[in-house]
Amino acid sequence: MTVLRPIEPADHAAVLAWNEANVELLAPLTGERLVELLEQGDGVVIEHEGTAVGFVITFLAGSAYDSPNYRWFSERHDEFLYLDRVVVDASVRRTGVASRVYDLIEERAATLGPVMCLEVNVDPPNEPSLAFHARRGYVEVGRQVWSDHLLTMLEKRLR
Repeated sequence: MTVLRPIEPADHAAVLAWNEANVELLAPLTGERLVELLEQGDGVVIEHEGTAVGFVITFLAGSAYDSPNYRWFSERHDEFLYLDRVVVDASVRRTGVASRVYDLIEERAATLGPVMCLEVNVDPPNEPSLAFHARRGYVEVGRQVWSDHLLTMLEKRLR
């Protein structure tokens, strides 16, 4: 069984380690920045069969979050849920855990706004993520350069 629970201070070291293990697909994260993000958004730990196996950080429309990618979506939508970071430990990849996590996040997002937004690296390409999001019905609505990455800006209509 896969469940989501709030990130607690005791989880910070694990969240930072998961982020660092996937930093080429995310952005660097310090302990101070993690606390700041959790004050502005919503962070959850992914638990699968009682073991923590990843994390998710999301932001609602109207947040003070300073990400240029979040702002890109803010300029286009009054109501949305922005998925900033999601990491699923390699030990449970390709087992359905990520699909269940997205089911849970999209259920919540549908109660908060009509669209869920996120971005995925196109250059360098994150092929598994691009394929995963395409299968789930996310569509490209633009592209943006961030740091040394070209991103595809993706949305899924939820209602």
